[in-house]
Amino acid sequence: MSTRTLNWFETQADATAIVANKWNFHIAKAVATNSATPSYNVVWQSQAFAPSTQISWKNQYALAWTADVPSEGVAVKIRGGWQKCDKGEAYDINPLGFWDVSKKAAGEPGWLKVGNIDYSYPGVLGIHIVVGVLNARTGKYEPIFVDETTLPWGSQGKYQPQETVSWWLEASDQSGQVFHSTKSRASTYDFSNPSDALTNSYEWSTSFVMIGGKWTIAAGSPPQTLTAPPPSAQLAALSIGGEAPVELQLDYASWLIVFAVPLAAKALGAIGAALQEKLKNTFRKININIVGTDGTTLRIDYEAGGNGAPGTVEYLGTPLAAGGGPIATIDGALKGLKDSKQIPDNETWNIVPSTNPYSVTSPDSSTFSPPANAQAAPNLKGGYLGYQQQQHQQQGLAKSPFSQGYSNGVTA
Repeated sequence: MSTRTLNWFETQADATAIVANKWNFHIAKAVATNSATPSYNVVWQSQAFAPSTQISWKNQYALAWTADVPSEGVAVKIRGGWQKCDKGEAYDINPLGFWDVSKKAAGEPGWLKVGNIDYSYPGVLGIHIVVGVLNARTGKYEPIFVDETTLPWGSQGKYQPQETVSWWLEASDQSGQVFHSTKSRASTYDFSNPSDALTNSYEWSTSFVMIGGKWTIAAGSPPQTLTAPPPSAQLAALSIGGEAPVELQLDYASWLIVFAVPLAAKALGAIGAALQEKLKNTFRKININIVGTDGTTLRIDYEAGGNGAPGTVEYLGTPLAAGGGPIATIDGALKGLKDSKQIPDNETWNIVPSTNPYSVTSPDSSTFSPPANAQAAPNLKGGYLGYQQQQHQQQGLAKSPFSQGYSNGVTA
């Protein structure tokens, strides 16, 4: 049972506008019914703004029922208790309203099935089936869908929860409420496959960029919060289902270069100085240091957000469709040094995110004359959001043994 995580993070620039408008982050999960057409009709969670918010769920689902007619803006009230139901299983509702393993119907692969409803709630024509998902943080089931079709005594139904999720910004807390449209631009993404096949992790990060009104999505945990003067823009409404977010390679602004063949301190220092010279016009306030005493590691720190104006998509990172990004830039500079014989022909390297950007001045570190105002850029713990496979091929980068990093595939 995999845990899926969506991190919502914002720059200070966009956060200013979000807080001023009293917007919450709303998220909904899709469920297919007998028609096999996935739909959204319940707000799963509504979260007030924080610099970084984490929403996690397990792909574990349950069934419940309600006697109330689903109405927009009204919270779903569970009257029947939750029954854990794996895809392919079938359960009946007995004359007392409890769940039993189905005696009337066999399960169907991929579906949660209600085999028979042998129950009548007083005063209504039938009941409505509710589908819930397991909240990984609380360990409780929460409603993500309510069947708006009234199911009378003797009927049945089937439901197929999807790993497709929609999210948007809207005022007030609407957790658990029925809805049919959103008041702002919604974004939709399929979380079925791992964000990182190497570690089999399911973690993504999303952010709303006010300028242009675009959502972004990136594999992995969020980088440090960026700061900038606030932009201003209006949110545009969109029917639920939304549009695909802009896929990004986030810029963590702190990377380790780990050489396969140890180098003498003088040689490693010369490489660091030459690399800093090559990259000084690409990264603001760049600072390159030797890490440790084994002659294998350099660390690069610089000021994040240098790829675009504050409040733009490019300020957060590099769109995957555009190619490039910080790892490709650093790797290209290293290849240039190798071509000019400043790096030995038999040397290879890995480029991975630094998880401790504050330890620049440890006793076993050396600095290559950074600018007087240079400083390490803070970031949050978490893995690097890597290239998709097509970027691997374009850049000649191969998976490294380091978690969520990439290695230079050049050999002598």
